Amino acid sequence: MTPTTKLENIKLPNDQDISGRTFGAEELNAVKEVLESGTLITTKGKYGKLLEKDFAEKMGVKYAYACNSGSAAVHVAIAAINPNPGDEIVTTSITDMGALTPIVYQGAIPVFADVDPKTLNVTAETIEAVLSDKTKAIIVTHLFGNPCEMEAIMELANSRGIPVIEDTAQSFLATVDGEKVGTIGAIGAFSFQQGKQMTTGEGGIVVTNDDALARRLYLCINKAWGYGDENPDHYFIALNYRMTELQAAIAYEQLKKLDNSVSQRQKMARLLDEKIADIDGIESYKPKDNATMTYWKFCLRVDDTKIEDGA
Repeated sequence: MTPTTKLENIKLPNDQDISGRTFGAEELNAVKEVLESGTLITTKGKYGKLLEKDFAEKMGVKYAYACNSGSAAVHVAIAAINPNPGDEIVTTSITDMGALTPIVYQGAIPVFADVDPKTLNVTAETIEAVLSDKTKAIIVTHLFGNPCEMEAIMELANSRGIPVIEDTAQSFLATVDGEKVGTIGAIGAFSFQQGKQMTTGEGGIVVTNDDALARRLYLCINKAWGYGDENPDHYFIALNYRMTELQAAIAYEQLKKLDNSVSQRQKMARLLDEKIADIDGIESYKPKDNATMTYWKFCLRVDDTKIEDGA
């Protein structure tokens, strides 16, 4: 093993060790430019617009709208679907609270689908088991950077006319059949929290190819105020989830480093898999053959019946 492939030489962003963070002169210069401009709001600055344009191009979608957290991204995605009080939204049994609270916030009822123990993700089968005539949407979380079985899930959802929201907070650039997760369902919601594949400390972004949903996503981030409309108004009740220009400037530069960040994670995962290959009772979670994983976390499944005492 050469020095360049040793585990200790691969540094990744995390909350505890600053050595793995990818901030550099590019982010510093962008933030300095924003501060010197005196314009810290994305409605008047340039970086919010640049980030949205470049992120949409990177993901291969028509629309991308930045917001101030991953939880906000999930919230505006649900709000864009516009559930009525008492509608049900199917979600995963393993997720962050920030992906659950917005369901209740919008007056809907979360319904939990079970997960496949080999992937920790929901499946078409576990989702179908909890669908009802009240189901308004399905949220799939690509847990730890491992994609869900999107082909089967989309076939099920489309047959029922139910939109799918992809919680892509942990899985930037992961793919299923060559398609990037977050771009397969109706809406994709991403997080820029500290430990993600790209980060602004806190931040998020939503993407879609649907014109009508794009309009609602934009409004849901902006207090439902129609910026640029001939006679703008607050069209419905919504919060201010706008990202600042400072966050956008950092994210704009971080996006340029995303490919390398993901590549480093995948390289570390391969090395870790090599290290545990001969240990009975321990294996990592792996993507399906038609998918690629981008490893927000490297998680292990342990079978204690196969581990010797004292091992």
